[in-house]
Amino acid sequence: MRFLFLLIAGSVALTFLILSDGGETDDGALDPVLDAEQATGAILIRRLSDGQEWTGGGARVEQRFLPASTFKIPNSLIILETGVVSDPEAEILPWDGVVRSPGWDGDQTLRTAFVRSAFWAYQDWASQVGHDRMQAYVTALNYGSADIGPSGDIDRFWLEGQLEISAREQVDFLQRLFARDVPFNAEVQDQVITLMRHRWGEGWMLRAKTGWAIRDEPNHGWYVGWLEAGDDVWVFAVNVDLDYETGQGALRERLARTALITVGAPVPALEP
Repeated sequence: MRFLFLLIAGSVALTFLILSDGGETDDGALDPVLDAEQATGAILIRRLSDGQEWTGGGARVEQRFLPASTFKIPNSLIILETGVVSDPEAEILPWDGVVRSPGWDGDQTLRTAFVRSAFWAYQDWASQVGHDRMQAYVTALNYGSADIGPSGDIDRFWLEGQLEISAREQVDFLQRLFARDVPFNAEVQDQVITLMRHRWGEGWMLRAKTGWAIRDEPNHGWYVGWLEAGDDVWVFAVNVDLDYETGQGALRERLARTALITVGAPVPALEP
């Protein structure tokens, strides 16, 4: 039964991947979403059934930035593929005892670390993966600049290193992941897609990850993922300048939600 489910899901995903080729792009359609929040950033949404795209933020859609915690999506793929973690739900990484924040201070599974963005846990796992294996997998994923820098950056390259990615490249990567079309074991892809569950209800599922590069000036934040609703899927990436000191984190998801509404995606149930 599980095999049949995966076969059907894979067929649907492949159909979306094929149909998305050659869609039209409505550049600037999401500029009013950014303007209403007085935000400087970029938004890209792609509807997979026909490849239609909507953008906001002009050339910034193509501009690369540090991925910050959105790298936890490919990082989790790599951690599971290499066997550093075998079971994302049950295998526990003991807390190192360093006090950081309430959500981080405690033992972590891959699932809890993903949901809580527990940086220290991913530092530990990335170090176990090792520089050479990590670089090889990032290259195989064709993820942004695909450059993780020197070996000394293995535990931080996604926050203050050489790895950068654009909003368009985020959407391209996520579309391939949705279609189970990245070079990883099928079970690993399913496990990470399960980790990405952010909000859900009857007939819809939002899979997403936030990120915040607080070491850059200005800070920039991400909210990337996809909405499965009805018979369609909308893949999105939001990148926006933020101010860590004033705690603007909610802006990322708010921009994505407003943008999805603007392009006609069925999102009313996403109200907190």
